[in-house]
Amino acid sequence: MTLLLTVILVALVFEYINGFHDTANSIATVVSTKVLTPRQAVVLAAMTNLLGAMWGTAVAKTISSGLVDAKLVAMSSDIIICALLGAIIWNLLTWWFGLPSSSSHALIGGLCGSALAASNNNWHVIIWSQPDAQHWYQGKGVLWKVIVPMITSPIAGLILGFILMALLYLLLQNARPHWVNRFFGRAQMLSAGAMGFMHGTNDAQKTMGIIALTLMAATGAGELNHLPRWLRFLYTPEPGAAVYSAMNQVGEAYRDGLAVHQSDKEAEKWFRKAAEKNNPEAFDNLAAMIRAQRTARPDEKEAQSLAAKATALRKGSTPNPLGLQIRKLKGALEEDSAALAWYRKRAEEGNPDGEVFLGVALLEGRILPRDEPAGLEWLRKAARSGSHEAGFDLGVLYRKGQIVPRDDREALHWFRKCAEQEGIRLWIKVVCALVMAAGTAVGGWRIIKTLGHKMVKLHPINGFAAETSSATVILVATHLGIPVSTTHNISAAIMGVGAARRLNAIKWTVVERMVWAWILTIPVSGLLAYGFVRLLRSWA
Repeated sequence: MTLLLTVILVALVFEYINGFHDTANSIATVVSTKVLTPRQAVVLAAMTNLLGAMWGTAVAKTISSGLVDAKLVAMSSDIIICALLGAIIWNLLTWWFGLPSSSSHALIGGLCGSALAASNNNWHVIIWSQPDAQHWYQGKGVLWKVIVPMITSPIAGLILGFILMALLYLLLQNARPHWVNRFFGRAQMLSAGAMGFMHGTNDAQKTMGIIALTLMAATGAGELNHLPRWLRFLYTPEPGAAVYSAMNQVGEAYRDGLAVHQSDKEAEKWFRKAAEKNNPEAFDNLAAMIRAQRTARPDEKEAQSLAAKATALRKGSTPNPLGLQIRKLKGALEEDSAALAWYRKRAEEGNPDGEVFLGVALLEGRILPRDEPAGLEWLRKAARSGSHEAGFDLGVLYRKGQIVPRDDREALHWFRKCAEQEGIRLWIKVVCALVMAAGTAVGGWRIIKTLGHKMVKLHPINGFAAETSSATVILVATHLGIPVSTTHNISAAIMGVGAARRLNAIKWTVVERMVWAWILTIPVSGLLAYGFVRLLRSWA
């Protein structure tokens, strides 16, 4: 437990450093154009970062499950500490030299380096590429979520900054400079706020992902089976079969119009989400919708392939008589009576998975005398603690009208609640948002000078164009769950804005130093984390 809490503390230290290291990204232009004082800009950035950090979790899910294969290496607390230390040291080095490097890529490099060392140089531990059949931007792994965005997002920021600045020059060529500076001085407060908000949506989520990854690993290893009640919020099971079965059930509700407006589009979306996680019922439902020509692109070959996958997944499986699910805990005994005693003890200690096991046993009446009210109460108690299986099981009971009266609205409530637990817990969001806001309040004047003064001289209209362009690129990336670098985007947007004026307005020697920092971030932070893991193993 001490090691686990140390990981959370180190992750929050990284978040704090990320706050003051990357503050410059969102406020450099508004300070350099003298629209706001550094103190005013830092307060604005802190507030907008806080709001942005609470918005969405797509990037956090990528960090927690999309880069390292948890089946090949256990991302234990000590391994994650090494990953964070690699990222923290690189961040502090680049901050000291005033170089706007990427905290995002430092963290990704640290994660990959520590995982590689922990797996004894098994390169398969890193998820390199999992292309998506429909859209390239939905692909998973380092290639699609890191390398491609690392190249394309700064290019997009540069081009967008250049085009927007050129359009503004064209539209305002006859306007009086005094009016332009006054108008865009006000407009820049909005664009700086948008930039701070988007920085929070993307950057704060990375630490959320790390904390979620740590807690899921500790829960899966059985380290949190005996938590006292006041620490039960730390219990974070990895999304399992129940979550993906619940996604399929939400799809069925939309397909059949059960307690919700009928929508084939929504049904297909939920079925595809569940099918991505190899849910056999989702494969069958999707195949049936394709054959009935109720999907966007009906394809008989895809329908046949999906049906074959469903059949293969069902081989050797024995469904529960009531259709209920439980999660097996590490260390649980196999024999029924021994398992019952083991789970009962954990249920009485407040372990949600123990409560689900006991509830299902009482409802089935197989290894315990049937007691439906007591079984339901155990399930409800586990559901209140956030158990995925308890939520799914309650949904099944209400959907089928077993033990409780059929209620499609109540069933959909529980299925949706379970399906949406693939995300990040609320307390993790709140803590990370507050810590990043506190770090942001410290500011990062060294990097502000590089971005706002040394690279190119900016006026309010230039700052507005750069911030608007960068915020737009980050908005798209965050929506797609891509952990892009705020640093790269705002820096490239400033270059594009400067180039729209004239190419020699940019100080290319400063740009060269920044680009080298960008290139070296992932390998250096990865090597540092790799070295820390090796050092730790040699001491152990």
